[in-house]
Formats: sequence, C-alpha cells, structure tokens
Amino acid sequence: MEKQTSVGLIKVLGHVTVIMWVPMLGGGVAGMLLDGMLGTSPLYVVAGLLIGTIASAVGLWIYIRARAPRA
Repeated sequence: MEKQTSVGLIKVLGHVTVIMWVPMLGGGVAGMLLDGMLGTSPLYVVAGLLIGTIASAVGLWIYIRARAPRA
C-alpha cells in the first residue's frame, strides 16, 4: 500500500464528509418539509435522519470497498 500525502488525505476526508453529510442533511430537510406540510411533529424529521444515516453508512461502505487494495 502506498503512503498517502497530506493532500491525498485531505481529499479522502472531504469525500467522507460529503458522503456522510449530504444524505443526513437531505433527509433532515425533507423530513422538516414533510412535517410542515402534514402537521406532524418530529416524525418525518427522525425518519429522514434515520434514512440519511443508513444511506451514509452504505455510501461509506461502497467508498471504502472501492479504495481497498485488491488481494
């Protein structure tokens, strides 16, 4: 395995941050919009955050698998 430079590590950190935050933020915002339209309290916000968290975990798993060295 080759050694990462600091620029390479910053790129990886940026990718991981985007992979984690975009689905969670999107799920939360979508939940807030649904809660506002339907008049429910935190039901859809919590569901959106849960779905966003699962999507983030799957995205990170795919990212790690893609970058893992092949044996």
